[in-house]
Amino acid sequence: MRGFLIFSMYFLGRILHELFTPQSTMYPKICYFLLQRPVFDFTDVPMFYSFFCSSSLQFRQEQNWLLQTLCSAVRDEVDYKILSRRHVLPYCFSQINCSVVDKTTNSLIRKLFEKVFGIKNASVVKDLNELGFTKEILTI
Repeated sequence: MRGFLIFSMYFLGRILHELFTPQSTMYPKICYFLLQRPVFDFTDVPMFYSFFCSSSLQFRQEQNWLLQTLCSAVRDEVDYKILSRRHVLPYCFSQINCSVVDKTTNSLIRKLFEKVFGIKNASVVKDLNELGFTKEILTI
């Protein structure tokens, strides 16, 4: 349960920061997210699909906010399991070196992969190998 708390608490901290800055462009999206759910799911990546696959005019800002949060929150194998539950890494991998992805987003995706590759756990390494992810993808 400790791992769930670190990952989820980091997200909650970022969400609360946005709630206390109503002039932020993220404020309406986060309010909408919070008002949709009666309970916060501590085993999920909050707002992943709505931000990463967004069609709004602020899609790049939403993606980067989410990626920055993920890069800061991922620490261990429990966090990796939360990411794998929502297929976060395959979605991110599909964006590496994509022609419509800007340099900031691309570097955040690479940073996320670096954090995940830094997790020293046999099951995480095995899962990454089965998905075809190796450290060489960071040099592409």
